[in-house]
Amino acid sequence: MFTKFFRLLFIFFLLSFNPILPDEFSEGPYGLNYFDIAESFSVSDLNVSLQGDVNLDETINIQDVILLIGQVLGNTSLNELQIDQADLNNDNVIDVLDIVNVVSKILYPQEPQWNLENNWTGNDSYIFIHFDANVGTSSALWGSNTREQLLSTSPDNVHYFFISNRAQYESDILQMKEIYDEILDGFTQEQQDHWNKRLHFINEKTSNLNNWLSNVLDGKFAFAIDSFQKIREIGYLGNPANFSGTYIHYLAHEALYFDYERNTFAVPQQDYNEVTIFEREHYTGGWAASISQPFDIPNQQNLSSYNKMEVELLRGCPDTNMNYSDAGCDDYDRIARLYLCDLDGSNCYEIAKWITPFDRQPHSLTDISPFLSLFRENENQQKILRFQESGWPNSLLTIKLRFYIGENLNGYAQQTYPLWNNTVQFNPDYGTNRPPQVFSVPTNATKVEFVSYITGHGWGSSGCFNCCEFCNTRHDFSINGGVYEFNQSFPDASSNNHCMNPETIQTTGVIPNQYGTWGYGRAGWCPGRDVKPYIMDITDYVILGDDNVIDYNACRVSGNSCVSPPTCAGDGYCPEIAMSSYIIIYY
Repeated sequence: MFTKFFRLLFIFFLLSFNPILPDEFSEGPYGLNYFDIAESFSVSDLNVSLQGDVNLDETINIQDVILLIGQVLGNTSLNELQIDQADLNNDNVIDVLDIVNVVSKILYPQEPQWNLENNWTGNDSYIFIHFDANVGTSSALWGSNTREQLLSTSPDNVHYFFISNRAQYESDILQMKEIYDEILDGFTQEQQDHWNKRLHFINEKTSNLNNWLSNVLDGKFAFAIDSFQKIREIGYLGNPANFSGTYIHYLAHEALYFDYERNTFAVPQQDYNEVTIFEREHYTGGWAASISQPFDIPNQQNLSSYNKMEVELLRGCPDTNMNYSDAGCDDYDRIARLYLCDLDGSNCYEIAKWITPFDRQPHSLTDISPFLSLFRENENQQKILRFQESGWPNSLLTIKLRFYIGENLNGYAQQTYPLWNNTVQFNPDYGTNRPPQVFSVPTNATKVEFVSYITGHGWGSSGCFNCCEFCNTRHDFSINGGVYEFNQSFPDASSNNHCMNPETIQTTGVIPNQYGTWGYGRAGWCPGRDVKPYIMDITDYVILGDDNVIDYNACRVSGNSCVSPPTCAGDGYCPEIAMSSYIIIYY
């Protein structure tokens, strides 16, 4: 048996010089500012057991090694608790790596510590809750009574670390551990096992930590490390409806958003070419100021290899040292747009749209593939990409275009017909201001799409039903006199919590815990999220080689009825619809 064991050890040492990790821990450069790469750390943790104690006698010795060897060779069958102790590298496999780790623990015994690099998977996020009475929000966060909701709302891939900087830090940590131990008593055994590995109670005073954490935590009630190993900020943890309270379970919103970013920005399987338009560009100026960058349209040979286009936006905000910080962000939600324009600034097409958040820094990746038509129509030309916000901009702007290489099964997006492209007040004359549009479809067309961005704005005007931001509107489209009809509506616009719903955060990328009324549902948008283009395939309902007509009208949804838009009395913010729309033709 021992001959086989030493063979296994030899294999391990060969592997140890060529480690194969699912997502390798970054070697830096490290920093202490938000969005910097986080360095590894080790901390004492009351929840770290003496892992490697396979025979459960509270001592790690040769008897544990023998049991492990027997398990690897198939001569021993460990129970569930023993397997948990035996899996030292947490890869759900008992193998020679675990044997060597136990031997290492025997040769080099240490106090139980939790180490970031040793536990790194590339899939998890890490949130630190800091108790420091001199830091605003800290005491209220530590004493929040929504602790059980924190666990029930959180994704499975988050770790929470509790640490205190008070003189009585030991009792603070012991008390918090007792609270969570009691909470976990009501969970299933599987859930208990899961969270006991992900709740960390650091039995050291913050200022005494012998690592970089003490510097980052100084003056903060919380911070995070995301699954890309970046240091991240925690937002406002109060109720966004009345700006009261401090809720620890709102930390789960951050973890859910990190989950969205991980799923969105993981390396895709499909190859792509990336073009950087702005890279951490300081974008500022007067009301609705714009920032532009000349852009060389690729040639037809390159364009013909692309079947998908995405736009990445990181709307960061600068502190006084030009580092990323929520404190440098705008206090209000604004409309932001990306246009493709001629060099003189004319003939602009809105190809992407976002709504900015209240004092936070969103990151999104949006599929805008239909607008490859604009690039193919203008091959080998120079255009301008112009970004504009409707407020007072102050951001560290990063915008990149991704052109994905792949086969175009339904032809190439080649031709663009602009339809309705402006902002119009939503009142009884709305339909008159959106007249029917005519477009021609060539005989060789393989696909025809209607593509639009529609969002509702304005609220608070007397008798206007909180339209259009907070009321449901329906937008009806008709092809060729009713041959085909379709519509888009916004039932979530009257919701009190749609935008802060955990599922909304995790699946659509609303940046959470904003410093404003971010939780309410809106008409086609949430603060701090990209606006997805609405795409409808109308190929089967158009006439090839001839003119076609598309008609449009809109109404306010009241119960099950579609009623006329309201009349604005001139007070408050009159309701309006911000819309851009196009016919995209493929061949």
